[in-house]
Amino acid sequence: MYFAGMTMNTCKLINATALPPYDLGANHPFARDRQKPLFDLLNRMKLVTPEELFVPPETTDEDLALGHESDYIEIVKKISVEDPDIEDIREAQRYGFNSGDNPISPNLHTSAGAAVGGTLGCVRAVMKGEAKHAFNPAGGLHHAMPRSASGFCVYNDLVIGIREAKRIAGDTLRVLYVDVDVHHGDGVQFAFYEDPTVLTISFHEDPRYLFPGTGLINEVGGGKGIGACVNVPLAPGTGDDSWIHCIEKVLNPLARRFKPDLIVSQHGCDTHREDPLAHLHVTTKAMHEAARLVHHLANDLCQGRWVAAGGGGYRPYHVIPRAWSLVWMEMSGRKVPDGIDAGWIEKWQKETEDPLPTKFYDAFSSSYEEKAAARANEKTFMELKALIGIG
Repeated sequence: MYFAGMTMNTCKLINATALPPYDLGANHPFARDRQKPLFDLLNRMKLVTPEELFVPPETTDEDLALGHESDYIEIVKKISVEDPDIEDIREAQRYGFNSGDNPISPNLHTSAGAAVGGTLGCVRAVMKGEAKHAFNPAGGLHHAMPRSASGFCVYNDLVIGIREAKRIAGDTLRVLYVDVDVHHGDGVQFAFYEDPTVLTISFHEDPRYLFPGTGLINEVGGGKGIGACVNVPLAPGTGDDSWIHCIEKVLNPLARRFKPDLIVSQHGCDTHREDPLAHLHVTTKAMHEAARLVHHLANDLCQGRWVAAGGGGYRPYHVIPRAWSLVWMEMSGRKVPDGIDAGWIEKWQKETEDPLPTKFYDAFSSSYEEKAAARANEKTFMELKALIGIG
């Protein structure tokens, strides 16, 4: 297996505000400007330097073909114009478009392609030894399938990124994919379901209560990939302690047994207790802890090679800026500040009625619902433990 030199201590962050906005419409939950408050916070608080920021080159059709069929890429192009042909709109419905989740909008191909380019830029920097870790907050679009859009996701940057890493280093490259979004990472699981060199581990809300309806513990891979797919469905109401307990107790032994050459992680922050589209009770402190667990494993197991992506999250002012700042701070070795810049709060408070938080970490709280969820999760963990042979 070939790696281009030793990884440096440098960390790289995709400048997502320099990418075309991923715009699914003014009233869509996936806010088109979700990156602006994040990068304004990072810049105001001097949590990133110009040397750490970079903008990747444009994504090519050849890049997209690592994860998608040519007919799908072509229909995305056709509906991405200002006034698409009615026949193209009808055809696009066969590919998952024109629904509430995946509306047709101008520049869709360019903006979704740019999100892919961000993750490809991170993968190339890490695999070629130009950076130790790299983070694309505009990525993490884990639901897109080879021939269909799904769950707000048009192109699957994570699948494409993993395949690009294998193109660079060889098909035997062992990749650990970790997904802590509240929704199951179905698109990535589907892509590598029969591949023993890619271990996919997804921690998500129980699919009996939440989209996409997949991710039960009995989905363990197929063919030569049996055992290389792990799902941890969590009960609604899951709080910090149970969430982190499950991640640590499953991720740590499986990662060490698998011995990856690269870790790719998705840090959707729709697990947050305030998120309007799901039912977990996780706080930003636990999200930071999850990133720390992944970071330690990358340093211990694969010379630090770690690519992280954003993902879901539907509180663009209250949660996303803090959650992904914490991922970046963990990745780049920065200390968490005591409070959030007052100028940032003053600027972005104008965009929302609810008071903005003044600290990166939420105040801890516990409830009966969280305790009941913890009991349910412990039962699930014991079943999973027996199934996959850990502990």
